[in-house]
Amino acid sequence: MQRVLRLALKGRGHVSPNPRVGAIIVSSEGRVLGTGYHSRFGEQHAETAAIEACNGQDLRGATIYVNLEPCCHEGKTPPCCTAIIKAGIERVVASATDPDSKVYGSGFAMLKSAGIRVDVGILAAEARYLNRGYFSSRERGRAWCAVKIALSLDGKMAAPDGQSKWITGPEARKLAHALRADHDGVLVGSGTVRQDNPELTVRSVRGPNPVRIILAPNTGIPEDCKLAKSASSVRTIIVTAGEKDPPGSDIRGIEILQLPDRVNGRIDPVDLLTRLPLIGVQSLLIEGGSSVLSSFMKADKIDEISVCIAPSIVGKGISPFEHFLPSSWEERPRFFMNSIKRYGSDVVITFSRKAN
Repeated sequence: MQRVLRLALKGRGHVSPNPRVGAIIVSSEGRVLGTGYHSRFGEQHAETAAIEACNGQDLRGATIYVNLEPCCHEGKTPPCCTAIIKAGIERVVASATDPDSKVYGSGFAMLKSAGIRVDVGILAAEARYLNRGYFSSRERGRAWCAVKIALSLDGKMAAPDGQSKWITGPEARKLAHALRADHDGVLVGSGTVRQDNPELTVRSVRGPNPVRIILAPNTGIPEDCKLAKSASSVRTIIVTAGEKDPPGSDIRGIEILQLPDRVNGRIDPVDLLTRLPLIGVQSLLIEGGSSVLSSFMKADKIDEISVCIAPSIVGKGISPFEHFLPSSWEERPRFFMNSIKRYGSDVVITFSRKAN
């Protein structure tokens, strides 16, 4: 199943809003007969790709390992359950039930009614994390929300004037690009755009560019910034509050997402995270700035935080959540450490909202 998950990851950035799925077919003697994965949205699913890779071999008595319940409905492709039954496969081992209402247990029921043995739950936590955006959008009705922060040893993300390039070294910055490639969208505030003029693309690693999302309730973005200049080639969305288009909304390629003006011209993170799956963004990576990070923390909608700590001291500066104040000391948000790794001279610690 670990190999199945690695296969599934190959579809990263190309299959959303579908889930990442891998499949391996093994004979009754334990020999791998065929492998497959969902490579692109609208194209062949992992199960049928694995069956096809068997090149007509007799699959009677074989087992197919897959990280998600096979589909049983007609969509852009025929039902995978039908293909499994027709192939003569006798056992299905899956990590998790598909949370989509069109499947959700119906696939397993269809297989069982055809006399196929079904075992569910192998590496379930890992499989859910692989498709965390897919599960979040269907189970919670909102996008998965992750945060990446680069900090100095004294917990500052920028100098008092906003200067922050570069706090961490090249190895940690490479990880930041990998995180972008692993999410459907990347978000910053308009202040970060004006201060840092980021590209928000994937460059240091191989992978697809995420949808670039800028929170600009009223200010918009400069027409000469890097995001504006590349908006025709990389999907770029400006999120506004109210019905008035901000400056820069007429830039070629820029999309506008208008949300209600909730409080003093600010955007409600809950509104945004609920809307994102409807426009193809099921997992979101937030990269700044402090006001944006604080608003999402206040809404209690941050699922994961990756903190890159560099061995330097900034002194007086900007903290990532300095605009957030919990209602009491006892009510302060708590996170649980998932991993700690060294990248060059920097350390990256990943935390989740819930204990794994």
